[in-house]
Amino acid sequence: MVASLLFAVLGANLVTPPKQPEFGIYNMWRATNLRGANELLIRKEYYRDMPQWVWLYGIELPQVGSRGYSGARQDLEVLLGRAPDVYIEDEREDHPVTRNGGYVQYVWTRGKLIQFELVRDGWAKVNDEGRKGRYSSFLTGAEAEAKRFHEGLWAN
Repeated sequence: MVASLLFAVLGANLVTPPKQPEFGIYNMWRATNLRGANELLIRKEYYRDMPQWVWLYGIELPQVGSRGYSGARQDLEVLLGRAPDVYIEDEREDHPVTRNGGYVQYVWTRGKLIQFELVRDGWAKVNDEGRKGRYSSFLTGAEAEAKRFHEGLWAN
C-alpha cells in the first residue's frame, strides 16, 4: 500500500507554472472590483486613468448561478488577496482582443498567472484561445492535471 502510494506521488506529472515576465511600472494595475468570476475592474494606482474591465484570456469560467461559480469566484478572490496589484499582458499587442467593452488579457498577481492557477485548481476550462495562445502548454497541462486529480469542476 505504501509502495503504491509512493509510486503514485513520485509518478505524478505535476505541471510547473509559467514564470512571470519582467514588467515595468506601466503594466502595474490595481484590481478594484470583480464582475462574476472572469472580469476584473482595474485602474492605475498612480495615475488618474479611467478604470477598465479586463476579461481573463484563454479560459472559460462558470457563469453566475451555475455549478462551480462560487468556487471559481472564491479562488479568484484568494489569488488576488488583500492588496490586488496585478500586471496585464496582451496576447497580441498590435491588436488587443476586446470583448463586451473590455480587454481580454493575461493577468498576473504576485508572480502567478491567474488563468493557470484557476485552471489547475479545476475552476476553469481552457478555451480555443487558450489552446493557441502564448501559455497554451501550461494551460492545457494544468487542465489535464485538474481532471486527473478530480479538482473543482472535475470532482465527482
